[in-house]
Amino acid sequence: MAGTDTSAWFFNRRIGETHSVAKILIDAGAGRILGEQMFGPESAELVNFFGLAMRLGITARDPQAMVSAYPQVGSDLGSLLR
Repeated sequence: MAGTDTSAWFFNRRIGETHSVAKILIDAGAGRILGEQMFGPESAELVNFFGLAMRLGITARDPQAMVSAYPQVGSDLGSLLR
């Protein structure tokens, strides 16, 4: 499974980042988040979120309903989980 090139997303364009990628592994049947890999600015913010989501059993659908500060990297969370 290839990662999603996120270098053209607004958060990365806003700060002039030209290289950024994310890969989220989701159990299609249960919707559980199984893992993730990220490279790019502020990735640590989302890595921590995904670690907590996996520990608490949060499904991939739940974060799509969250409202995040904009234009921070967390505002792209819903797009990563589609």
